[in-house]
Amino acid sequence: MFRLNETIGERMCDMGNKTMIYLLVLIVLFFLITDVITLMFRGPNFTVEYYNSDVLVGYTDVATITTLSGLKFKSEKKKEEYLTTYEQTSLETFKKYFSEISKDIGKKIEVLDFKSNIKNNASILEITETVVLKGIVQPKNDTYIFDMGQIRMNSVANSTFKVHLPEDVRIESVEPTPTKNLGTLILWSGEDIKTFPRIVYKRLSLQDHQKEGE
Repeated sequence: MFRLNETIGERMCDMGNKTMIYLLVLIVLFFLITDVITLMFRGPNFTVEYYNSDVLVGYTDVATITTLSGLKFKSEKKKEEYLTTYEQTSLETFKKYFSEISKDIGKKIEVLDFKSNIKNNASILEITETVVLKGIVQPKNDTYIFDMGQIRMNSVANSTFKVHLPEDVRIESVEPTPTKNLGTLILWSGEDIKTFPRIVYKRLSLQDHQKEGE
């Protein structure tokens, strides 16, 4: 079981029921699935059956993360309690919370937008979330660094984490080792999801294009 640090854990406990709304985004960003559930619900009242995350990055400091997650609750009552809290949250509350998280990871990340959609199936609650983050990509001279610090991730068997890069990209390094590296698409799945990815990349120059064409 992976943990962040006690400061974040204690802060999440203090925030009480309001923090339930942040579970799915935390799954996207921190993958502290078991610990977060225990802190917020005083016991695991549901399981994360699967999640699929798609990250779009480019040549700015902004990235968009979209995640589809499937939750299976122990009872219909627990599902309704979660839905009620989820629908009562606000973007401003989430921004405030995330600013505190930024302090703990030592990197300023600003929430520019957040949208969600809920599909309530018979046995699985599917939540699609899209969050736009400023600061998750760090431009440095002609290099771009995508990372969230050394955040450990909990792997779920039916899970994928994909990073989509521009067509004219040149990848300098990728950590941890991905399941697949297709150049403009880097994918981790299942047990290969170990830590939040760190990708260093550049934009191909005209000279680089000419060399590739030779």
